[in-house]
Amino acid sequence: MTIALAVSFAVSTCTGLLLLWLAWPRTAAWSWPLATSLGAGLGSGLSAVLLFLWMLAFGPTRGFPLAEGGLLVLVALAAARRRGARHTGAPVTPSHAPASRRLVVVVIAFLVTLGAAGAAFVSYLRRYPHGEWDAWMNWDLRARMFFRGGEAWQTAFSPALPWSHPDYPVLLPSLVTRTWLYAGGETLVGPALVAGTFTFATVALMAAGLSALRFTSQGLLAALVLLSTPFFILHGTSLYADVPLGFFFLATIVCLALQERSGGATYRFAVLAGIAAGLAMWTKNEGLLFTLALVAGLLIAGLSGSGWAISRRQLLAFAAGLVPMLVLAAGFKMALAPPNDLLSTLNLERTFTRLTDPHRYYLVLRAYGGHIAAFGSNGLGSATAVLTAYLLGLGVNRSELGRSWVRAVTIALVLLLAGHFMVFVSMADELSRLLKSSLDRLLLQIWPSALFLYFMVVRAHEEVRSGQPVTGRAEVGHGVRV
Repeated sequence: MTIALAVSFAVSTCTGLLLLWLAWPRTAAWSWPLATSLGAGLGSGLSAVLLFLWMLAFGPTRGFPLAEGGLLVLVALAAARRRGARHTGAPVTPSHAPASRRLVVVVIAFLVTLGAAGAAFVSYLRRYPHGEWDAWMNWDLRARMFFRGGEAWQTAFSPALPWSHPDYPVLLPSLVTRTWLYAGGETLVGPALVAGTFTFATVALMAAGLSALRFTSQGLLAALVLLSTPFFILHGTSLYADVPLGFFFLATIVCLALQERSGGATYRFAVLAGIAAGLAMWTKNEGLLFTLALVAGLLIAGLSGSGWAISRRQLLAFAAGLVPMLVLAAGFKMALAPPNDLLSTLNLERTFTRLTDPHRYYLVLRAYGGHIAAFGSNGLGSATAVLTAYLLGLGVNRSELGRSWVRAVTIALVLLLAGHFMVFVSMADELSRLLKSSLDRLLLQIWPSALFLYFMVVRAHEEVRSGQPVTGRAEVGHGVRV
């Protein structure tokens, strides 16, 4: 069974990596760490989509692993045919002097923290192998209904189970079901494998993305902060969908950053960003709000900049990657999912009463301030305070701060927080209880993306040492320093 689960992980990761090899622009530098971390998460997401389509056609049958293996062979053959087409961009390697002692210290700290986080992850899962409440009543419950349901698997979306949120997207239950199809039976290691994949793929993507686009030290420091956030590691073991959703948010933003660095010669990274955003929609309902906020951010940033023609083409490429997933999500909502429990209880009078109640705004605003100020606390102090001090000490890289994607993502994250704010104000019946139970999870969803954005614009210690405010990685695909 363990070997079968390892095969399931290898199949999805290799499929994602090979698809990235096929999609990666020929003029952009190839980075194995970056592509592997992206491939692990995107490959898992695409495997979930493939299984859902398979279930629509044949049900959750044991023949799926064989079919997915055949797809991997086809993708591998297509990649082999293009093995001679080399990536001609500048290699994604440091554009400055060899590693300093400070970098060695950062590497050691990262490895020690990674080991501690991995041990904590495994230890907590052994103590709580079924995860926490939402895993019992939603994600893994839905997976068991898929796996055991046979031809009646669609009863998992019965409106008779409103407490289990049957309208939620099904990426996570599909992935758990997939591990059981490979293993030949239900095993608690399956959900744990899915949780571990997304938790540590997020860390790897953070480190690899910043190392490729800025400096190795920036990537390792950002990953170190993420690993040092206890709630991130512990919530990864809860078997909820928030950490996988955070991965797809981060993957979308990393691809947008790569797109701007690659210039206007190709828009393949924008297509990949659209696919990642679509997979976010297939993970949780919050993915739709993120996608809408990001599109608004891209539009505002494009209109306020000088390159609207480039921004328009980027938006079209983003839409090309997004639309297939948008169609799938819309089809699911219309054909299978019952009405959302929050939306179905809304009426104009109740909503107006809530929207005109100043006390509700005060409660939500106070909760936002308290949770953001204390987020990431590890017993020594909040991450917010540490990152603020770090920014004040090193300053901002103005070249990075002026990039269009930075403006777009900043606007998107602000709109996302504002959207959640208004949902709390207008929809929550038990407002205080809902804020206490869900606000930290909503912040965790955007935490990796916020860290990536932060370390992209803050100056690296290499820049401070050299006295040059604008240095760093080579432009992806052009070999021009930023």
